[in-house]
Amino acid sequence: MAYATIFSRCLITAALVFPAIPAGGPWDKVPQEWSLSETYQILRDSPWSPAKVKLDAIYTQRHTDPQTGIVSDSPVNPQDTKPVRGVEISRSKPLPSISVLWWSSRTIRFAKQRLRQLRSQTAPAQPLRADDLPDYVLVIEGSETLRILRDAREDLHDTVFLELDAGTTVDLANVRFLDANADEDARTEFHFLREIDGHATLDPNSERVVFHCKATAKNPRPGRRNSLSLRAEFEPRTMRAHGQPDL
Repeated sequence: MAYATIFSRCLITAALVFPAIPAGGPWDKVPQEWSLSETYQILRDSPWSPAKVKLDAIYTQRHTDPQTGIVSDSPVNPQDTKPVRGVEISRSKPLPSISVLWWSSRTIRFAKQRLRQLRSQTAPAQPLRADDLPDYVLVIEGSETLRILRDAREDLHDTVFLELDAGTTVDLANVRFLDANADEDARTEFHFLREIDGHATLDPNSERVVFHCKATAKNPRPGRRNSLSLRAEFEPRTMRAHGQPDL
């Protein structure tokens, strides 16, 4: 009985001195072992793909009909009409979701490859490979967002940036538009420099990095989304695979 009491006290002391380490996510497993659900978790709700991307608003570009005075978003004959800029925010239903992926992480690119493996029933599994990229790269997937961003009225170098912990910003270095193919979804890649003047742009131990993106299509299409304004918040200190930073 005395031995059991002493042993119990030792366990309590150990628990206080060495708190339990939370279980890691699927990104701490070998990518070839990821299940379909784990792969989707990495791509949809993980440190590299925050589930709660905030769509701040839908920016609109409307026109006042010179004859009736009615404000309309119709793209028909907008010349010689007074523009009416505004913001639409819906409180009755959620805005459409948009995924922002931290593409330069090897975890995200491994997950994309693993998803193709799991979806293929006949093709033999190929070794997964994801080389380090020279830039930090964030991606928004989807043909509709690619259309808006490629045709943006704004200069994306002015409306796309990273906001750091201290309130400083990292400017967009380059943007690439990639159309869909047999293996890849359409995506827009935003590139940010890893170093500026010999100094690292991001601290892998920082608590917060916010990606901001705003664009309005020059040539709006009726009945479809023609603008977006979003921000996605990442926590670099949690973006670790097998204990190592993965940015």
